[in-house]
Amino acid sequence: MKKFFLALSFVFIFSLSALADGQKDNVKIEENRAYFPPVIMYHDIKTEAHDKFDVLLEDFCAQLDWLKENNYKTLSMEEFVSIIKKAKPFPEKSVLLTFDDGYSGISNYAVEELKKREMKATFFIITDMLGVFSTRYAHLTNRQLKEIAKSNLFSIGSHSLSHPHLLELDEDDLEDEIEDSKEFLEKLTGRKILAFAYPYGEYNEKIIDEVIDAGYDAAFVVQNGSACGYPARYSIPRIYMGLDLCKNNQELFKKYIQDYKNMPPEAFEERFEPLPVDADWFEKNK
Repeated sequence: MKKFFLALSFVFIFSLSALADGQKDNVKIEENRAYFPPVIMYHDIKTEAHDKFDVLLEDFCAQLDWLKENNYKTLSMEEFVSIIKKAKPFPEKSVLLTFDDGYSGISNYAVEELKKREMKATFFIITDMLGVFSTRYAHLTNRQLKEIAKSNLFSIGSHSLSHPHLLELDEDDLEDEIEDSKEFLEKLTGRKILAFAYPYGEYNEKIIDEVIDAGYDAAFVVQNGSACGYPARYSIPRIYMGLDLCKNNQELFKKYIQDYKNMPPEAFEERFEPLPVDADWFEKNK
């Protein structure tokens, strides 16, 4: 079965249909970043930030309102994957909102604000962290996650069992982290788990093989890197969201959404410090 999926992955090319001058022309497009809509990666939503990757509740609400006011369509993971599988173009001004790790800010704030606006999101869960509390960060409980999964607005994805450095694992441990986390979440939520988010954004050919074997339809990274010869849906870059993108009336957030296809590679790196994007870039690319 593994060889079968690998053979498919190497020859898989998308055929999209496009309308030009009123005529329907066949257009061949290989998967690449330009194919996907903007994908945002949140972590926690808080009323008081502790780290650079936190987003304050007021900023989160402002971002959702801006998306809605500017007619952006938020996609569920089920819709996102379905479009890829059917080799269709994504709806104009669509966006995928994702959250990593499974922090309690999802239940405390994000779910309510998303529901108010009938907006969709995907939550990537570290399964071993469910129900774990600390003085700075708390995670969702099993019960909270089951409740969230009942809504069609929300999709659940795996972020591994324990958030290890996958590149350092042997084959058995790698399989456990990727496959067992999927099985656990499917049993807990009663939902099919379609997507995987690589811990620390780390991946290589062996890891992608395991993701494919486990039955995931897409996988997400935190950088604009190589697909290692596989379809790009197994290394989809995400915009790293944090405090720095919320400044000046969400200036960078808006810029990253609007110019997603042209963003420099630095925009997709997971960092706790301000993103090292040349300030002149934004002036040049207005």
